[in-house]
Amino acid sequence: MDIVYNLFVVTHLLGMALLVSGIVARWIGSAAEQTGKIMLWGASVQVVTGLALAGISSAGVAGPEPIHMKLGVKLLIAVAVLVLAHILWRRPDANRNIFHALGAATLINVVIASMWV
Repeated sequence: MDIVYNLFVVTHLLGMALLVSGIVARWIGSAAEQTGKIMLWGASVQVVTGLALAGISSAGVAGPEPIHMKLGVKLLIAVAVLVLAHILWRRPDANRNIFHALGAATLINVVIASMWV
């Protein structure tokens, strides 16, 4: 089961890479339609694989002992990121504040993942 857990970790990190690359691409001025789709896919992969990792870890099958408060906070932020990415995908001309909120929430989620022990 450790192999499955590690594959989910790799997929989770690839989702983060998609999300961050979509943010950077939109920030430097690439086409809003394409970057919206990239950010939406990245956020979707993050939520799905994060739930799978939390489930496997909570079941005690593989992975470290979960910190449930951390998982709850990260899930709340990840769902907010997913909603913001969906808004930016559906309305590429949306307010820049939505884009900035998505970037800030993504950064906060990365900081929580790496700093909260």
